[in-house]
Amino acid sequence: MKKFKKIDSLLYVEDEQAIQYELAEFLENFCEKLYIANNGVEGLELFNKHKPKLVLTDIKMPKMDGITLSKEIFKLDPNVHIIFTTAFTDMNYLQEAIEIHADGYIVKPIDLNLLENMLQKVIKIELLQRELDKNTQYDIKKKAELETILATTPDGIAILDFSANFLYANHSYIQMLGYTLNELKKINLFDIAYDNEKVAIEAILKKVIKDEYIEHFQQEYITKNGKKIIVDISLALMPDKNRILIATKDITKEVYSQNKIEEYLSIIDENIITSSTDLDGIITYVSKAFCDISGYSKEELIGKKHNLIRSYDFPTKIYKELWNIIKSDKIWTGEIKNINKLGKEYWLYIKIYPAYDEDGIKIGYTSIHHDITNLKRIEEIAIIDSLTQVYNRYHFNETIGKYIQSAKRNNELICFAIFDIDHFKQYNDTYGHQKGDYALQNVAKAIKELLTRVDDNLFRLGGEEFGVLYKATSKEKAISYMEEMVSKVENLKIEHSSSITAPFLTISAGLVCKEAILIENEKKLYKEADDLLYKAKSNGKNQLEYNKE
Repeated sequence: MKKFKKIDSLLYVEDEQAIQYELAEFLENFCEKLYIANNGVEGLELFNKHKPKLVLTDIKMPKMDGITLSKEIFKLDPNVHIIFTTAFTDMNYLQEAIEIHADGYIVKPIDLNLLENMLQKVIKIELLQRELDKNTQYDIKKKAELETILATTPDGIAILDFSANFLYANHSYIQMLGYTLNELKKINLFDIAYDNEKVAIEAILKKVIKDEYIEHFQQEYITKNGKKIIVDISLALMPDKNRILIATKDITKEVYSQNKIEEYLSIIDENIITSSTDLDGIITYVSKAFCDISGYSKEELIGKKHNLIRSYDFPTKIYKELWNIIKSDKIWTGEIKNINKLGKEYWLYIKIYPAYDEDGIKIGYTSIHHDITNLKRIEEIAIIDSLTQVYNRYHFNETIGKYIQSAKRNNELICFAIFDIDHFKQYNDTYGHQKGDYALQNVAKAIKELLTRVDDNLFRLGGEEFGVLYKATSKEKAISYMEEMVSKVENLKIEHSSSITAPFLTISAGLVCKEAILIENEKKLYKEADDLLYKAKSNGKNQLEYNKE
């Protein structure tokens, strides 16, 4: 551990507990006894009791601020050493710090190396003061205090006359502009400003002379090597009313970083489909890309819920699952089908994240969307029969096993039927294949209209043969459901003059309906339904046969 010169006692006043705790251990290296207060009132009580020779105090505090505390302490002991801590340089406080003869002024977050140097200087002064008489002691302190404040602050400090000539500049100001102090004294503030800003600077100087203080405005400077920097400036009239004190902070990186962030945000807004909601699902933000794909403006979306764009043939249970997951503070991912303002469907792959404020309190949800409409269309092409627009045999083979396993997990009644069009060869021979295709389309459409539940599936298995896969709450309802399909096809009244069964197009069907746990595998299920279809055809067609067990 590095050894430091120590003072007898030190009073540390800070109302932010986290900062206080972090700095206390460091300060113990510089004093024999450390006293800690949470505000100015406590600090004054501790000072009265222990009379420390060094005080490190925050400026902005409840009950009593650091400036007031220091004034009260100086009434009790004009030779005490005081160092201020605060956030970004505030001209009012800096001016008052100078006027009340503070020993230092350090900006948060505190640089420990900077603080160490400042404490060592003050302790050195105190040790020296003990060896001098009171008058000499006071002069050294008064001179050192201003030097410490101006030398250690990271912000550029300069003093101007009313013509904007430089009279003084600290190390930070000199380093920021690249000029030496002698070089600065030969120029003025207008020489380091752009021509189009000189009129504004002149107006600002007149205003500070009148109002005595101007806080935080941005200005562009030209450094000695011709580089442009952006600075934040505050000005104050000095106590003698003949000079102007200027405090400057180089914010070039911050401004450029902010501009870059805004540029990135603009790119994100243009290209990333994203939205935010409150805890009740009310939209609070949408990107431009979100508006583009949905067809709605931000004004039409914000304040509404996402059901404005929800496709109502999309399974409700997925939305329920979504809300259960995000309400438990987890991330939900999945695919959702929406409808844009013009009624056109589009698909999104979505990730929904819980959103929190700076205190860690959940305030809503943020979602990132990826447009997968084209992918879904490609998928549909792969699984949809191009003629009838129902699922094809490939999708049946991919689906049936998963469907059965899902039903087994939930102890459900599973129903599988195979039906085909009666005397379809004769129909094609009589009316032609174009009419035959038209008949297939109409039959598929009629059956599809009856299959309104999420778990209902219709497949074209080949030629004029179709498969229906669905669930039911009872076998009786399952049979009635399939009988309705058989009847609906005949009621289409598609003429079939070469049929010996009926004057119109009809279908025959074989239905297997049983508890999922009793189904061994999809192959046996298929064969059983196919056998029942054969039985229906053998018994005269235009009818349904089903398993009796």
